Amino acid sequence: MAERACKSTSKKRIHLPAMKKLCFLLLLLPVAAFQVAPSGTPPGTIAFRNPSFEDPRPRAAAFPQGWESHTPDCTPDIMPGAWGLHFAAFDGATCVGLVTREDGTSEDIGQLLSQPLQGGKCYTFSMYLSHGPRYVGYNQPCRLRVWGGSAQGGKQEILASSPLINHADWREYRFQFVPSKEVRFITLEAWYAPGVFVRYRGNILLDKCSVIENCDRA
Repeated sequence: MAERACKSTSKKRIHLPAMKKLCFLLLLLPVAAFQVAPSGTPPGTIAFRNPSFEDPRPRAAAFPQGWESHTPDCTPDIMPGAWGLHFAAFDGATCVGLVTREDGTSEDIGQLLSQPLQGGKCYTFSMYLSHGPRYVGYNQPCRLRVWGGSAQGGKQEILASSPLINHADWREYRFQFVPSKEVRFITLEAWYAPGVFVRYRGNILLDKCSVIENCDRA
C-alpha cells in the first residue's frame, strides 16, 4: 500500500482555560483504559480470542477467526457443514473438528496469548469436547493434547492431556497445569488413545474455551 504524504498546515493555537483543559483530559482517560483492558475479561485472567470458534462460513479445511496453525498439512474443519457433516455446536453457531491420521500426523489449532503464562505457576481452563461417530472415515475416538510454546506455532512442552473422548455428546473438561517456563503460544492438538502405538484415523470436536486463570498447585 502506498504511503500518503501529510500536508503541513498552519492552525491558530487555541488557549483553553485550566479547568477546560482538565475536563478534556478526564474525558480521554476512560477511552485509553478501555483500549488497554477490554471489557468482559475478569481481572487476573487471560481470554482466548474467539473462544467458541465462531466463523460466519462453516467449511472444510479452514481456521475460525483468531486461530491458526504452523503445522504442515494442518487444516481443521469448521462445523457444522464441513464435508456434509452436521455436528451441532455446544456454544454459538460453529465449533471445530480435528483429526488424527494413520501416517502419524494430526491436526492442531492455536493462538498467541494476550499475555504470557509464567513458568512455575499453576493455571487452569476448561473447554467442551465431543466425538463424531461418522467423520468421512476418520471415525475413531482420540484425545486432546495442550501444548505450550515460547513463540508463534511453538510446541515445546505438553501442558495437559484429556482422556479418550469417545462420547457423541458435549462434555466439559478442565485442564490444570504448571509450565516449566514462560508460555506465549497455546496449541490444541488431536492425538491418539493412550497406550496405542498403531496410528489410526480419528477425530475430536472442540468448543467453548473458558478463560485461563491462576490456581493453587496440588
